[in-house]
Amino acid sequence: MEKGMTVFQDVFRRADKNDDNCLSLEEFKSYFGDGILTADELEELFNKIDTHNTNNIDVGELCEYFSAHLGPFKEIFGGVEDMSVFVSSALQQTSQVYPDKSFDDQFTVRVLLKEVSGQLSSLMRNIDAASDHMEREAMTDRAPISQVAIIEPVVSSSAGWVARRARRQLSTQTSVPADGISSLTSEVNRLACLLTRLEQKVKINPVDEEIVSDESKANLAFLVSRKFTAIDEKDKDFRSNLRTYVDAAGKVDGCTTVSVRAFAGTSHYVIYEIWGTEEDWKTHFASNASKIFRRENVDLLDRPEQLSSMAIPAKWIMTQD
Repeated sequence: MEKGMTVFQDVFRRADKNDDNCLSLEEFKSYFGDGILTADELEELFNKIDTHNTNNIDVGELCEYFSAHLGPFKEIFGGVEDMSVFVSSALQQTSQVYPDKSFDDQFTVRVLLKEVSGQLSSLMRNIDAASDHMEREAMTDRAPISQVAIIEPVVSSSAGWVARRARRQLSTQTSVPADGISSLTSEVNRLACLLTRLEQKVKINPVDEEIVSDESKANLAFLVSRKFTAIDEKDKDFRSNLRTYVDAAGKVDGCTTVSVRAFAGTSHYVIYEIWGTEEDWKTHFASNASKIFRRENVDLLDRPEQLSSMAIPAKWIMTQD
């Protein structure tokens, strides 16, 4: 296999939510939709990659497409493969000999690990900055084009699927010991208080029939609904990720409110976000905080997020002091 393609095999694995070894159009839109391409453009790209004309994309077709478009990134993805091997090998060897090293040698190992982490973080900041800049430019250039909100597919969760997903998580995530019951209770109570405050922040103000003579001048707000179902064993991790996202989104200019509804006895959650304009939402969706939230949810959700949105009259929203 060509150097660097194992990365795209992993991309395919994460995009293939129902583990049937092929990507449907819905799965393709769910994973690759970036808030910039329209639904029609994503479907056109899907058909371009589907060279076998099967209405599905297999891992070979996906790798073949990206292989032909790597350009200057070819060496980077090859290096990512090598780096993964080197890091795993170094950490394994270090874990075996570190306890027996002298005090000075242990100090040196810690310095080296911090330096590796710092160098990689520096590279990530540069990459994120470039990615954010390109996305902002794309959104500005395509501002007149109406992007379509994508409803992500709901997939079944059979026992075999859950077992395979669990094995994948064990191989790709760092194992963290579970906290005690008292700590978990404290976190749950803290989140409950936060959600209560958020849900009391805004209320809908009923109005009589409103007649607008010029639709283009109508004062509209943008309502977004996002539904999540966490894997039961990962519910605590998802709640932590959710809390971080809600805190960040609520501080963004243009966000009127972010409210969360949790369903007792389940791992189902719904986020309601109200934005001043659709452009405010699109800018936030492409932000680093939003991308981190979606990226970290990949292995925490039992099924893909379901996102829907609509414009509503702004006067329906009355913020409480």
